[in-house]
Amino acid sequence: MKIYFTFLIELSFLIISTNSTKNNDAKKYLIFPFERNFTLDNSMTPEQFFETEIYNQIYINISVGSNKQNIPFYLYLQQYPIVIQSSNAQNEEVKGIYNEKKSDTYKQLSKKVSEFKKGDLLRGILSEDIFYFNSESLNIDFYLSVKNYPDSHINEGGKIGFRYFNEYNESPQSNFVIKLKNLDRISSYDISILYDSNKSDDDIGKLIVGALPHEIYNKRYDKSDIKTAYSSSYGQWEIPFEQIALGNKIFDRQNAVYFYPEFGFIVGTFNFFDSLNISFNWYALFNTDKCHSYEFQIEDIEANDITRFLFMYTGYYCDKDVNIDNIINESLSFKSTKFEYNFILNNKDLWMEKNGYKFFLILKTLNNDNSWIMGKPFFKRFHMGFNLDSKIMFAYPNVNFDIKDDNETEPNIEMNKINCEN
Repeated sequence: MKIYFTFLIELSFLIISTNSTKNNDAKKYLIFPFERNFTLDNSMTPEQFFETEIYNQIYINISVGSNKQNIPFYLYLQQYPIVIQSSNAQNEEVKGIYNEKKSDTYKQLSKKVSEFKKGDLLRGILSEDIFYFNSESLNIDFYLSVKNYPDSHINEGGKIGFRYFNEYNESPQSNFVIKLKNLDRISSYDISILYDSNKSDDDIGKLIVGALPHEIYNKRYDKSDIKTAYSSSYGQWEIPFEQIALGNKIFDRQNAVYFYPEFGFIVGTFNFFDSLNISFNWYALFNTDKCHSYEFQIEDIEANDITRFLFMYTGYYCDKDVNIDNIINESLSFKSTKFEYNFILNNKDLWMEKNGYKFFLILKTLNNDNSWIMGKPFFKRFHMGFNLDSKIMFAYPNVNFDIKDDNETEPNIEMNKINCEN
């Protein structure tokens, strides 16, 4: 079992209960500010940058139990249930913040401990407690963790999954969105992950549950601009992109693309990096005094689900004074017939300057399944949402960060540190 030590910034959440649309239909939804559980230290080496940035652990805060324990819940798009780590964890399990024995409203819904062969959670107790949303409270189902897969990246708080299919037979009521909809607290099964800015190192944003962004912020998000497509994979948020090109040169066709906002990079294919090498002499460039490469491996992201993340990665970076426009002067485009849109990423989207270096935000991997993984950089550029009932994904290609809606208020940020030693 890997033990992690993190320090969290406590972020109180904003909730907007209802909103009247132009059709005067009351919309019920919740808005949670999210933040990442760490910031990149200015003293980090390039190697530390890659090994840290790969975990884009964004979280929201919710108070749980009669004693209103403030729990950071991390967001996982490709997992299903709500899971909470207990402070009464045994053996080598990560000890959590939540103490079910100190909550008078905690209920164990099942006499048996549920066992799962796959996923981060191997054994858990289906439970219920009060979740507080400002002045409102709701009884929410979740799994109290008993045992996790040893190589899982587990934190001391909880996790909220937004996958639309309970592949491992988790209780349907343990899904956050489904539970809120069944309680008639939200109007739809829509969730959106919206960053507050397109700056690569800005990690604050909003999670909207129960409505579409343009139904709330109709100045920043244009309804006519929204692009939609059905997820192609059974349970996973995935879609094929029919044509991927660098400038006018097409190098990939019919690639599966998986969406992981909890992953800090984009992962590209062999064909992509071979195309970079043909066009820009990529591999030779990153073996010079000015540009460098770094190989590393992680073993704790969905290690018990799939092998997608278990291969060796190569990250690329250059010294600060290198002009990246001289390295890549073409945009990267992803054509989707289902979305009926051509998603374009340019150098501003694909590079981050930090600690005297410029880091390329697409990783090379030894995985040869010819798929792409769209992590944080894609979600920064294209605000994405997902409907757990219809299995529809939606994207807003043209977000105007300079426009602020009249009903948009700044979240109240409390800079109180939580002791999260495990």
